Amino acid sequence: MALLYVDVIGGAAGDMLLAALLDAGAPLEEIREAIDAVVPGRFVLEIEEVHRGGLRSSKLRIVSEESDRAMGDAIESERSRSEARGAHQPGRFLDLIAALDRAPLRDPVRRRARAVLDRLGRAESRVHGAPLDALVLHELGDDDTLLDVVGVSAALDALGVDEMLVSSVPLGPVAPESSSAHVLTGVAGPAALEMLHGFRIRDGGSGETVTPTGAAILSALGRPTDAVPDTVVTAVGYGAGTRNPEEYPNVVRVVLGENVDAPSPDGIVVRDLRVIEANIDDMTPELVADAAEALLTSGAVDVWTMPIQMKKGRIGVLLSALCQPDRESTIVAGFFEHTTTFGLRISSVRRAELERRTVRVRVGDDVVRVKIGCFDGVVRTATPEHDDVA
Repeated sequence: MALLYVDVIGGAAGDMLLAALLDAGAPLEEIREAIDAVVPGRFVLEIEEVHRGGLRSSKLRIVSEESDRAMGDAIESERSRSEARGAHQPGRFLDLIAALDRAPLRDPVRRRARAVLDRLGRAESRVHGAPLDALVLHELGDDDTLLDVVGVSAALDALGVDEMLVSSVPLGPVAPESSSAHVLTGVAGPAALEMLHGFRIRDGGSGETVTPTGAAILSALGRPTDAVPDTVVTAVGYGAGTRNPEEYPNVVRVVLGENVDAPSPDGIVVRDLRVIEANIDDMTPELVADAAEALLTSGAVDVWTMPIQMKKGRIGVLLSALCQPDRESTIVAGFFEHTTTFGLRISSVRRAELERRTVRVRVGDDVVRVKIGCFDGVVRTATPEHDDVA
């Protein structure tokens, strides 16, 4: 299982996370294609090497197709990014959702991106006291948000990340001259802080160290950890922020690795997992499918359904989710949020797995990921990702 550990050293923004993933080996061309599917013909993405606090890092440069490419070297800040696009117009949150839903994206990329946007929308709605259908995001309601969210989702997919763990998050004071409702002097912006429930925070940095988009990505796709996970490191990447303070390196670091659950001598890994399930007889098939997708997005290892017969001869469905023990409370909450059930059954199971890894095979101009399972040191199965082949 591929793990990603996000070490939030100086802060986290959407473009910093995307730059770090590209620095760790995510293919730039695949990321460009995914972004272009959502905001076609709007941006050119480039990576440049910079130094932050003595650390070599990658910084994302975003050049509008509508601007003069020669301006690219001058685009060093969020303000410059807005100038390259032209005058900023506040956007409706639901416009971002619509743009994502109609884009021809791979399902795993769309699921991740939708989870991030949903998390962002709920937090902004709570902070501003506005329903989602009336929510206007002045700082976030533009193509930059979609670029960062879709880009990170596509990068995680391309790297084959199964789980993302997040370190403690530094929160620094925001510049006192800011009058935006999105920031609060002395702490992170209220929307970012709203999304960091359950995450460990620490004092550190200066200015707005964590943006709402960065917080949405960390909280929707990752889970907090107080310790560096046991993993075999396969890649490391650094993503730089625009500012370059002297006090600390303004970077986010990602560490990609393989799970080190010790296999038996014959290459079998045995995990302790949870099965959570509910019998449902009052939801349409469409809503059951939506609930299953929501559980996967919440971190379930697997989700499945089975037709059953319930009391009074009613045809129902058994909805089951498999998850790691530390995700149990999240999956339980997902059942109650997305289904009509009044109760759940929870049981502990042990799952035996082949030792596995993922390789990337080039077929013509395309790349296909192939899952390889080994038993007793011998490859026993090799299965291409159906979505890549399709």
